[in-house]
Amino acid sequence: MENHGVLALTFACFAAYALLGRKLQTSVLSGPLLFTGLGLAFALAGRAPFSFAGNAVIEFLATVTLVVILFRDAANIRISSVMAERAIAGLTLRLLVVGIPLTITAGAAAAMIVFPAIGFYGAIVLAIVLTPTDAALAQPVFGNRALPEVPREALDAESGLNDGLCLPLLLVVLGLATGADGPSGLTGHVLFFAGELVFGPLAGGLVGLGGAWATLRYAARGESDPVGRTPIMVALAGLAYFTAELVGGNGFLAAFTAGLAFGWRLPPDLVERTSRFAITEGSLLANVTFLFFGVAILPRAFDSPVGPALLYAALSLTVIRMAPVWIAALGTDVGLRARLLMGWFGPRGLASVLYLILVVDRSGFAEAEMVTDIAVFTIVLSIFLHGISAPFAVPIFLGGRGGEVR
Repeated sequence: MENHGVLALTFACFAAYALLGRKLQTSVLSGPLLFTGLGLAFALAGRAPFSFAGNAVIEFLATVTLVVILFRDAANIRISSVMAERAIAGLTLRLLVVGIPLTITAGAAAAMIVFPAIGFYGAIVLAIVLTPTDAALAQPVFGNRALPEVPREALDAESGLNDGLCLPLLLVVLGLATGADGPSGLTGHVLFFAGELVFGPLAGGLVGLGGAWATLRYAARGESDPVGRTPIMVALAGLAYFTAELVGGNGFLAAFTAGLAFGWRLPPDLVERTSRFAITEGSLLANVTFLFFGVAILPRAFDSPVGPALLYAALSLTVIRMAPVWIAALGTDVGLRARLLMGWFGPRGLASVLYLILVVDRSGFAEAEMVTDIAVFTIVLSIFLHGISAPFAVPIFLGGRGGEVR
């Protein structure tokens, strides 16, 4: 009966969130914030109904959620307009090629200063875990048309691509740190990294194009469910991910590329209608993942010193992210306030949770516990600060104006 009461409360919270979702999206009470807090409350109360929420369950949920969101967001990026607008492609490339390496370098350097015992590999692993940004947490900003198109689209594309770029790098560094079996020598690691980056997008592109062709064919013939209810995006996202993993590619890059190809080949109205199921599914999975994060992972962090971890978390969400973004945007037409917004709105969430589980599960990595404690504080601080600031970010940074602010 006690379990039934907790589970009833959980479903009541989901029902309330569903009924008040539109209003909550414009408030400081974001879904991730609410359900992480609910999970922590259950953990402090005993968490009996969620005892099964171990690393494997959370890893599965985080992976599925991230894959669905990456595909859905990519499908809604209008490739033709992005390609026509060279400024968007250029800024996205700068954020990936310049911003990511600088963020990892700055994060590792700060970690070695704040935590001398973390070691070289531990500092790099921590920095990589906290580099990718979370598209789910950033949706209130991505969907705000008051934000100029160039930084908005570039941020959206960055959040989709940086997951796939950081994961193979994380696996390589963990392999070097633990001496685990894997690619031998520098050449082997380079080939592994290159394979992830090449085969993932190839597999994803093929799945996305094939899925778009099939959707057009069978929707036109009336043989599929109404497009507003079809789970086609969810199915294709999973197909792209696992196909890429089978051929040695990166599944997250595959999901994002598949979404791009799918959206490119379909009319905008059909993309919008097929997105409806994926939007609902992605939101539900994200909130469940954050619930389990609050139950199973968050309580572990309170067993370590809080002060240094919070200091690093604050640095990670500000200087370590904002300075590289600022540098990456040098020489572009992106104005001062828009750069500050881009730097601030790099929330850490699902990808960092997933990477953290991979670190914890890696046998022989001595710094796993320290990395976990620090990363958890950063993720929680991001969920809180980015959640409460999302509704006000654009008006604060851009002065409430829709055009570019310099």
